[in-house]
Amino acid sequence: MKYEGEEMFRDFTLNGHWWIPTNPNGAAYGALSYSVDRIKLQLDRALTPELNTAYSVGSAKIPVILGRTNDSSDVTVLGAFYWNSHGHEIDLLANEAVIGAHLNDSTLAVVREAVVGFSNLEEWTARPLVQQSIDGDQRAHFLVAKDLKSDLQVSELPNLKRLTLSTDLRVLHDLVETKLTNHSRFTLEFDHLATLRTVTGSVRSLGNLLTLLMDEPVQPTSIRLTMQLAPAGPDVFANYVSPARTTLPKKTREFEMLLPFEDLWQAKTAETLFSNWFQKEQVLRPVYDLLLSTIHSRGQYAQSTFLSLAQALESFHRKVYEGEYISRNEYSDIKKALIDAIPVGIDRKLSDKLRSMLQFGNELSLKSRLEYLFAGIRRDHLDNLSGTDDCPRFIRSLADIRNYLTHYEGKKPSILESPVEMYNLNRRVTALLLVLLFKYLGVPEDLVYLPVVGHLRLF
Repeated sequence: MKYEGEEMFRDFTLNGHWWIPTNPNGAAYGALSYSVDRIKLQLDRALTPELNTAYSVGSAKIPVILGRTNDSSDVTVLGAFYWNSHGHEIDLLANEAVIGAHLNDSTLAVVREAVVGFSNLEEWTARPLVQQSIDGDQRAHFLVAKDLKSDLQVSELPNLKRLTLSTDLRVLHDLVETKLTNHSRFTLEFDHLATLRTVTGSVRSLGNLLTLLMDEPVQPTSIRLTMQLAPAGPDVFANYVSPARTTLPKKTREFEMLLPFEDLWQAKTAETLFSNWFQKEQVLRPVYDLLLSTIHSRGQYAQSTFLSLAQALESFHRKVYEGEYISRNEYSDIKKALIDAIPVGIDRKLSDKLRSMLQFGNELSLKSRLEYLFAGIRRDHLDNLSGTDDCPRFIRSLADIRNYLTHYEGKKPSILESPVEMYNLNRRVTALLLVLLFKYLGVPEDLVYLPVVGHLRLF
């Protein structure tokens, strides 16, 4: 299939000449094929001597390959490595590609702006841009919005001067049919010229937030770059592609999502949430990753999901509130006394283990951290989310399950014998974590509580 631009989930092939930046006269002819599984470059001969002697996957690497297609489009292939050979022909695989520009170095800061589409973004935004009405003569009228304003604009984020969400209409028209489709995208304006790593990092952060808000995996579907390749040069436009290595997420309707944009907009919390998500990302990254893993891997064992959620709760408390039994100065004296009390002459491995354990002896237990976190949730909300009015017992149960699944010692909690009960418990723990996380990011608890209860069916 030929390249038609932008779509990251559309297969395409580009034929042309390919070379490495240091040897533009040594071009080889070949085809670049893209799919959601891989980027493959098939060449009629080797570009470097290393490729002639390569014998195993990855044994030869080429950071940057430049190309010019038969229709004169510039292409940059990044992170290429040897895959296979047939006589003089060489097959390479690559990690990413930029179509529309040449980059001699992937680490160059050249990107001024990125326009990004995501799966199900139109459904999450749900802007009513076309309205139907019927007049007194029973004639239908369709009103199409114009002079559209941005849905959301957030300024002064890490690496970003401005983040804008906007929606407009795409019109497809022929003699017998006119089709109007909402088209939503985020525009990322960088505060300084950015590298591709900075761009993809910002896109990943944005996709992670959308994944939580939709409670479904979200993937970027297009990344359109505006670049400045020379200090005083003109803007250069190009498309960035990298295999998602997954299928396009299923269509999800607004009412199937956890927190649609309209709910956040009506409560005037959208800007606060997006701002805090980026501002606090470095602190909360472990929590984000653990929680997101349970959404991207729905089919994993219930025990694995529980361990991820328990670790996320523990990490959330540690990152946000830290938590120690006594002051560090006080504990320093106690730790020294305990280390000095270790008998001389005992097995060295045991001695080292005791010393290592004492390094963390002042950190709160999971039970203490949960008590602190759950105390910040309104009592009636906590009772409904946990499914019990006995919070101390619920916390002990969570700690016991985590400890058993970590060490597999002691009495096995009976709930582990029932996959259904573990599944339901995981939904309750997920709900508690979402309430705590979104509340910390500036969303009122009352706004989060009802959607969480309804979406996770905690009745």
